[in-house]
Amino acid sequence: RRQRQMCIRDRPDCVPEIADYYQVPIEIVAAVRLQESGSRGQLVGRIGPNKNGTYDLGAMQVNTWWLDQETNRNYLQQWGITERELLENECTNFAVGTWILYDNITRYGEWEAALAAYNAGSPNSPAGQQYANEVLATLGDQYQ
Repeated sequence: RRQRQMCIRDRPDCVPEIADYYQVPIEIVAAVRLQESGSRGQLVGRIGPNKNGTYDLGAMQVNTWWLDQETNRNYLQQWGITERELLENECTNFAVGTWILYDNITRYGEWEAALAAYNAGSPNSPAGQQYANEVLATLGDQYQ
C-alpha cells in the first residue's frame, strides 16, 4: 500500500487531468507506471529491442509499434507524436499510455484484459495476464 501511495504522488502535475480526460482511474495509471518504469519514471528511456524488434519508451513504456503507420492504423505520428516526443515529454508519454489504457478498457470491458493487452497486445497472452495480475495486486481488490 505504501508503495502505491508513493507512486500516485510521484508523477507529473499533468497526470490527474489526463486520467480524468480519458476516465481511467489515476490509481490504474500510477500502477502501470510503477510496473513499467519503477522509481525511474521517464528516466528509464528507451528499452529494447523486444523480440519483435520494437522498443518501449519512457515512463509508461509506450511501444514503438504505435508509431509505425505500416502496422498500426492509429499510429501516433498522424497527431505529430514522435519517438523523441515520447522520450522527452513525460506528459505526452502519460497521455499516450493512458489513451491506450482507455482504448483497451473500452474494447475489453475489464481491467485484467485491458492491462494484459497493454503489456502484450492481446488480452489472452499468458505474459500479459501475468503482467495484469502483478499490476492489479498493487491495487488490492478495488479493480479485480
